[in-house]
Amino acid sequence: MKDFGPIFRALMHNKLGALLIALQIALTLTIVTNAAFIIQQRSDHIDRPTGVDEANTVAFFTAVYDQQLDQRQLIRDDLEALRAVPGVIAATSTNSLPASGSGWGEDIYNDPELPSNEAISFGKFMVDEQGLETFDLELVAGRNIRPDEIVTRSMTEINTPGVFLVSQALADELFPDGDALGQTVWDEPNGKSPMRIVGIYDEMQNAWPTSTSVERTALMPEIMLFGYPLYVVRAEPGRLNDVIKAAEEQLSGTRGRLIDQVRTFEESKRRTYSGDIAMVKLLAAVIITLGGVTGLGIVGLAWFSVTQRRKQIGTRRALGATRGDIVRYFLVENGMITMTGLVVGLAGTVALNWFLDTQYEVGRLPLWYLPAGMLMLWLLSQLAVLLPARRASNIPPALATRSV
Repeated sequence: MKDFGPIFRALMHNKLGALLIALQIALTLTIVTNAAFIIQQRSDHIDRPTGVDEANTVAFFTAVYDQQLDQRQLIRDDLEALRAVPGVIAATSTNSLPASGSGWGEDIYNDPELPSNEAISFGKFMVDEQGLETFDLELVAGRNIRPDEIVTRSMTEINTPGVFLVSQALADELFPDGDALGQTVWDEPNGKSPMRIVGIYDEMQNAWPTSTSVERTALMPEIMLFGYPLYVVRAEPGRLNDVIKAAEEQLSGTRGRLIDQVRTFEESKRRTYSGDIAMVKLLAAVIITLGGVTGLGIVGLAWFSVTQRRKQIGTRRALGATRGDIVRYFLVENGMITMTGLVVGLAGTVALNWFLDTQYEVGRLPLWYLPAGMLMLWLLSQLAVLLPARRASNIPPALATRSV
């Protein structure tokens, strides 16, 4: 404690350098803490479970250009061929993929008298009886879709299925009392198009990760005949590449139809989250860069201070100061500068978070981020000054007797 006064007076001789380092530390704390918070948010967003066996699922996007082909029979034949491929667990045709960024959303009514503005929205996936297993979903209540319950949907004919499966989140939204199984809901207002819930599965995301109803989904027993069949195939673990190759050979053997693209679920999800992934990488680079620049600034100031005070340090050594005393002197001096910057940065961090939350709805920064960020920068600053401090401690006492 007795060193604080002399150290403070010494700092006043180089106020500009100390002030610049303190401001740099404040800026670093402000930006790094908020950047780390946003990284954590985006990472949690990306890592949310989709409900799908992500590592072993692939989608085949196809297009029918021969208008004479019987699309319903084509889909039957394709699915039969895909399911016969060695290593395939299940396959289905569908209209979309979870977390793909493109899909179908619809409204549903738990009361036939409800107006259209009180409908409950959900993500719709048209599947057959293997849709549940293809998407690796687990029934928590009820039963699966039966083949005789599947209807077709085309440009000229729209049939509403009489039964369907819902996610637990959609079931809870429709019937908060927990009695969704067996209930009838309506696809349109005024009691039109009734459908009965025959099964409830655990969880699956809809196509839009930013949706407020991301976990409210449903599997509809429908086959879509729009000329662009999409097949989803789930493979046994470790056999996805072999399955893709064999499935492509099977699908490419049909004239009048082409395979537009083949995309694994992981690739599809990565494309959807490309903006979030880029943001995480950018902010991580900002944190590393700011931390490095701040550390170099502290090293530079301390090195300059040692060079300027070599004779003073030699005098202290001649008067009995140990090497440890010299190292401690520079650590305390740097600690005072750092603490000043951290206090200013604390206010800056809260202010920046308030701005980001009010303007971009990033959320309130958890309080524990503040001491964690301060501790990180404190340790960084002390490590940065350690090398110049050790250099200062090696200055010999004899230097005090030499003329300048």
